Formats: sequence, C-alpha cells, structure tokens
Amino acid sequence: MKRFLLLLLPLLLLPASCRDRREADVTDDPLPAPPAPKVDEPLFHASFEEMDEPGTKVHMNGEYKVLWDAGDDISIFAGTTQNRAYRFKGATGDADGDFEAQEGADGTSPSIGHNVAVYPYMASTSCDTDGKLTLDFPQNQTYREGTYGTGAHIMVARSDNFDLSFRNAGCGLGIKLYGSGVTVSSITLTSRAGEKLSGKAVVTPGAPPVIEFTNTNVFPSVTLNCATPVALGADAASATIFWFALPPVTLSAGFTISVTTGDGKLFERSVTRTTTYERNYVYRMSALQVVPVADAVPTAPGIYWKYRSGGTPYIYTSGVDQISVYEAEGKMWVRYLVPATTHMYEVGPIPTDAAVNDVVAATYTESAAGTTVRSADVSLTVLSAGVGTMTLETKDHSYFVLKF
Repeated sequence: MKRFLLLLLPLLLLPASCRDRREADVTDDPLPAPPAPKVDEPLFHASFEEMDEPGTKVHMNGEYKVLWDAGDDISIFAGTTQNRAYRFKGATGDADGDFEAQEGADGTSPSIGHNVAVYPYMASTSCDTDGKLTLDFPQNQTYREGTYGTGAHIMVARSDNFDLSFRNAGCGLGIKLYGSGVTVSSITLTSRAGEKLSGKAVVTPGAPPVIEFTNTNVFPSVTLNCATPVALGADAASATIFWFALPPVTLSAGFTISVTTGDGKLFERSVTRTTTYERNYVYRMSALQVVPVADAVPTAPGIYWKYRSGGTPYIYTSGVDQISVYEAEGKMWVRYLVPATTHMYEVGPIPTDAAVNDVVAATYTESAAGTTVRSADVSLTVLSAGVGTMTLETKDHSYFVLKF
C-alpha cells in the first residue's frame, strides 16, 4: 500500500496522503435523527475513490483506511432537489455497501438530472437545480479516540446512476498533546488572519469538489469538545492525538491552539508562519506539552466558582448541556442546565448592554433536582463582552463565562 509523505516547515507537520483509500472512524455522538420510515425504492451503492485517485473517508482506522460505520446516514438528492435520508445497510468496517431510503420522494421538487449525495445527513443541507450544495462545515466537533467526530468530515458525490463514489471536501489535522496529570475538556483552533474554518459554504461536487464559503454564518475557528475530559499521557511518546476536520485552507498568519483543561485552566500555543492544508490529506502536528496557566482567565463557557482557590468549575458541554436565557427590561438571566445530573447554574440580572469594566450586582444560584445548593449575591466586573458572549469576575476570582 502506497504512502505519500510531505515534509512541512518548522512546525513539523507530517501529512500522509489519503491516496491509498485511507481515512477515519466517526464518533458515537448521534447526528439529528433523519426520518425513520423505510420505503421500497432502489438502493444506492456507495464506495470511495480508487487508489490512484485522492481518497475519501468516513471511518479512519490506524492505517487511515476508508471504511463505513453501521448506521451511517447520508443525504441523497435522487434526481431532484429534495433532501432525503439514506441509511447504510452494511456493517462497521465495510469499504462499500448499499444505502436505503428512509423516506419517500415528495414528487414535487424540481429535477436536477443526476444524483448528488453528502455525508453526513443533515436536514439543513440543500441542493439547487445546478447540483450545487449548501451545507455547514461544523464549528463544534466532538472528540473520538483516533478519528473525527460524527459528521465533522464532509464528503460529497455525484452520479448519473445508483453508484456513488464519495470524495473528501476537506482534510484532517491531528493535534498531539501530552502533559502529566492534565486532562483536556476542549481545544479551539483559530486562524490568526481570520480565514474561514467553519460555517455555511457552497460545495460543487466534482473531481475535486469546489468549496466557497458564504459571507454569513461563517467563523475563523473550530472547537473540538470532549464529552468527558480526556487524560493526556505524561510524555511525547504517549501523546494523545485530537483530530480536527478542516476545509482546505491557507492560513496566511498561522493559527492559535487554545486548550481548556478539565479543571478549567488554559494553555495556548500559536504558529505564526503561513500554513497550507490541502483537500484529501491528513496532517499531524508534532507533540506539544500542555502546561496550563493557573491564573489565566478561563475562556470556555461555564461557571468557575472560587476558581483560583481550588474550586471545581462547571464547563458547558456543547450538544449535551442546555442554555436558557431570560430577558426583561434590558437585563438578562443566563442559566446553564445539565440534564444528566439535573444541575442548574444561574446568574443575573446582568444588563444586556454591559460593557468592559462595568460593575454589575447579581445573584448566583446553583441547584440540583430543584433544591438550591448555593446562592450568593455577587459583585461582577465585566472583563469582556462580545456578540453572544460575556466574561465577568468577582473580587475573589470566581468567573462567569456566559454564552447567550
């Protein structure tokens, strides 16, 4: 089996070509469920590009081999602009197999004259009569050992028959981290010059697919969230690799990696040179030691009660926890809800137009199963305020990193 190696400069990124049909395991985290009823329609057979073509991926094993997972769902626009869910009938580890419709044709959608498919299935994906897709490159991805999160890595296919050959829309970047006694809650990768890394894009299937980000609902960052904090190895030889799915991109001023540890501390490292990530390649960064900054202001949304005196923080988990915001008379109350433990964390009232350095009088309440665990009147100084985010601090270094 061939491997193509490309040596990049001082960062020691080592890309491995996916040309020998290589790729990655999806996560166990469920995507929004497509319609359940099955219908009696022809099956589509899906595979990946041949060895002498740039490869694709859904399920990546240790050799980056292209494999499907049982129950994978894809969107197929079967000759029309209707987005229909199709489900994989094979087993985890299959390199190809059949997909069956989970809903019937509506009989009213405009014709496109061929079949267009997208992995993963998302109800928000659309296709115009020219066969161009509008879809989201996810800003929030979920950690899974040795691979990407479910639905993070976008693939597309176009065919005039029932055989689909999927191609990668993007590439993969593996961040290798180690640190004795350190756990990782999330990692955010941000382009230093503002290049688009996630959000809404128009994708034209082809060889290769063409990607154009829109001018709205796009972001210069991608965050990898860990449902449970991931313990790192103590040295470089035992480093843990965290996989990001990225669009093909040239980062003209490099990027910044921000790691939030399981106890809410922060570690950052920046690469300031130009870096390019090509479609269909897998890149691995040389191992970095995570040395959290104890007195850094936390950035991950959550409640950091008595943070610098050893308090255990609550850190919001995207896609699992819930955020509730109540507004009245120019003020708001922000509440984090944890369904699994019935915990609730609430702070307010906070002026909706609060600016940096403003001092706010509020009440912080923590409860479990409806019973109050903690309630305190707090004086908060606004450290930062942006669109949908705000960070506030008490004199004894409790932090409220709010998302609303």
